[in-house]
Amino acid sequence: MKKLITTISTILIAAALFAQGLTGYDIMKKADEVAEPKTSSSTAILTIHSKKGNDRVREVVMKSKDFGDVEKSVIVFLSPKDVSGTGYLTFDYKEEDKDSDNWLYMPAMKKTRRIASSGSEGEGSFMGTDFTYQDMGDRSLNKYDYNLLGEDNIDGVDCYKVECISKAGTEKDPRYISYIGKEDFILRKCEFYDRQDQLHRVLNCTDFTKIKGFTTAQKMKMENVQTGTWSLIESKNIQYDEGDIDDSLFSVAALEKGRIR
Repeated sequence: MKKLITTISTILIAAALFAQGLTGYDIMKKADEVAEPKTSSSTAILTIHSKKGNDRVREVVMKSKDFGDVEKSVIVFLSPKDVSGTGYLTFDYKEEDKDSDNWLYMPAMKKTRRIASSGSEGEGSFMGTDFTYQDMGDRSLNKYDYNLLGEDNIDGVDCYKVECISKAGTEKDPRYISYIGKEDFILRKCEFYDRQDQLHRVLNCTDFTKIKGFTTAQKMKMENVQTGTWSLIESKNIQYDEGDIDDSLFSVAALEKGRIR
């Protein structure tokens, strides 16, 4: 009887989703097209939790600006002293098949290094966190196949549950499941699976608020369930469209000169 009830429930959910005419790709495309501010600026506390239970705390400043065909964003570490001045610059292009351009500036070495958005380099740890360089940018929609698995409720929000499978299949996490809000198409949660199809990492977006009409997650926590480590980004002083941000700040030269604070 329990199995029959489960089967009927699955059929009803699938029928409801079919009636709306939305596919997994449609949902992810809508999520990708959610309106964003032209400019944003914030600071954040980044906590890195080790498997031994120790925490390392970093303070960063983040800025972004929409240039039409490309969105440019920059992250600069303010403290502690050993990472102060380290910066990460990203150009995310609106053209779906075009990979992002990324640069990492290390003041201790006085060098800027180009970071590939895909491959082993893109999948590497971002500044010792559980986030990868790839996580810090946008993922191209055309590089994945999508399956609508059903619905779920995340922190009281009804969500679509969409499976995303890499067409290349060469990534460390070639499959992930996104939980997208049904009303606003905002990502609430994401589960990443490794090549053995074992759950590897879980991203939870919480503490949502509306700023100038834009739904914003103030906390993003990435947990590596296989190692017991996690990294938490807590954003504060968030400002959207508060005056213009100088275009020149989104450049390697600005990173190297320490202009971003």
